[in-house]
Formats: sequence, C-alpha cells, structure tokens
Amino acid sequence: MQMSFTPLWHRALFILAVGAAPLCSQAQPSLAVPAAPATAQATAAHTTVPVTFACQATTCDGELWLPAGASKPPVIVMAHGFGALRDWGLKPYAERFVQAGFAVLRFDYRGFGKSGGQPRRVVNGKEHVKDWSSAIDAVRQRQDVDGSRVGLWGTSYSGGHVLQVAADRPEAVKAVSSQVPFVNGWQSSLTFPLKYQPVAAWYALRDLMRSDSETPLYVPTIAPGQFSALICPECDGYKKLMPAGTPEADTKVAARVFMSLPFYSPGGAADSIQAPTLVIASEKDGLIPVKGVRKVAAQLKHGEYVELAGADHFSPYTGPLFEQVVARQTAFFKKNLAE
Repeated sequence: MQMSFTPLWHRALFILAVGAAPLCSQAQPSLAVPAAPATAQATAAHTTVPVTFACQATTCDGELWLPAGASKPPVIVMAHGFGALRDWGLKPYAERFVQAGFAVLRFDYRGFGKSGGQPRRVVNGKEHVKDWSSAIDAVRQRQDVDGSRVGLWGTSYSGGHVLQVAADRPEAVKAVSSQVPFVNGWQSSLTFPLKYQPVAAWYALRDLMRSDSETPLYVPTIAPGQFSALICPECDGYKKLMPAGTPEADTKVAARVFMSLPFYSPGGAADSIQAPTLVIASEKDGLIPVKGVRKVAAQLKHGEYVELAGADHFSPYTGPLFEQVVARQTAFFKKNLAE
C-alpha cells in the first residue's frame, strides 16, 4: 500500500520556492488490535503487548506497556522525532511512566520501522500528525486502558506534532508533554548552513520528481562535517540514540524533507490547545531556536514552561538532565491524568 505525501501541485509550489527560501534540515478511524497475551512480554513492572493500528489505508506498528496490577490505567502515547524510531532513546522515559502507573503506547510512523506504507522514510510533519491522531483513536477503543485519560509525549520534531494534535483533538487529549519542540519550520530552516542550501535544494528537487512508487532519493540524517538533513554542533547526540547495529537504511531520510519542513509550523496551534501543556526547552539548542519555543509557550492557555540552562538539543535524553526532565514530566502527568 502507498501513502501519497505530496500532491503534484504542492510539489510545483515547493519547486518555485527553491530560489527564495532558505532550506533546512530536518485517516480513517483506527482500530486497535486486541491484547495478545500469548505473545505479550512480561516484566516485574509491566506487560508489553504488540499493537498494530490502521492509518491512511495502511498500518502503524507499536507496543503497549501495561503497568502490573493496574486496572484501566490512563495512557501516554509516545513517538519519536525527526527520522527516528521508537526504540531510539525513548525506553527510559516509558519505563518511568509505567512505573508511575501509566500505560504507554510507543509507535512508529508510516514508512518507518515495521509500520506499513510507501514510500519509506519520508519525514513529513503533517502526515505524522495523522499517525498520532490514529494512535489516539486506537487507544481510546481499547478495553485495557482508560481511553478517557490520554496524554501525549513528544520530543524534538514530535514535540511539535503533539502541539498540533492537541489542538486538533481537544475532546481526546487531556495532557501534553512537549520536549525540545520543533515549533516553526522557517525559524529552524535559518539554522541550516548557507553553504549547503543549494545542495539541499538540488537533492529535494530531484526527490520530488520521483513518484510514490519509486524509491526516494535519500540523504544521511546526520553526517558530522558533511552535508546531511540535520546539522548542528551537538548533532552527534542523535547518533547516540541509535541502538548498536542499527541498519544503515534507518539512518537516512528522503531528501524531499528540505522542501516540506520550512512550511510546517505546529507551534502556531498553541493558542488553540485546551489541555494542560508542559514545554521543556534547551537554552543552547542548536537545531530549534529557543526564542521561538518561548514565544509558543507563552501562548498556551494552560502551559508550564521549563528552560534547561546551558543544555543543548540532546541533553535531556541522558545523565542528570534526563533525571530532572523525566521527574518533571512524570509529576505533570500524575497531576493531569491520574485523577
């Protein structure tokens, strides 16, 4: 099955924008698969249940963590950021949330990991938002969690997605945690090195000319000192999230992202979000200008804002800052989902 990310007229618009715009790096109702005890993996703290849910004529792959001894717990939905898979650095967060009594659904976007869909590894924020909405529909239909208490947790690119989804689905989303969020595509595009912008435009144009039945033209997600989708002083932190033995195919993204990303600004939905929202930003973020995040956080009706002094984009994933961040996020979800 195929998923069409970019209509031809939209591609033409992007192509016309190449010369002027600085370029950057970067459904149908869903049905949840019933719990499968025979294949579930149990630990002392939780049970892991494989989950597949429908989205846009294909499926997303995920897993549901159920805390031991809990009856219909609230559920936190999680997915990763730019080109990353759910196993890349998200497990420690999920472990803390399930220990606190929450169910956790982690999933991969269409075209990534074991999820269905063609073409593969296309980073497109507006399409990812559809996957998030389908994931919400899936957990709301399950009998082993409380679908009336759904929280969203996103980071980096998905930190922006959760803002947009919360605005789109006020009836379903009860709490939002947005970590080092991507909020404005144009602002982020201005951080991309000028010397690589013509190369990005050329790659994106060639990729956009390919049909959805053809293999995309890929570029490295990160390549220190070289042209890649993400370029920042701390981008080695991205690679550290990858498990050992990650296939090379999972370290690339379709080059068309250079065209779509400047036109995606989920932070613009901030003033429409009804749910309590926690935003955690990094003062020295090399990918996402913190000034833009501050502005978005100030527009939230029920917002909490934490800025990590001296931290870069990848600081919250490890070490003392991880402990600080995950504790704040857990307390936030307890306050807004547990009752």
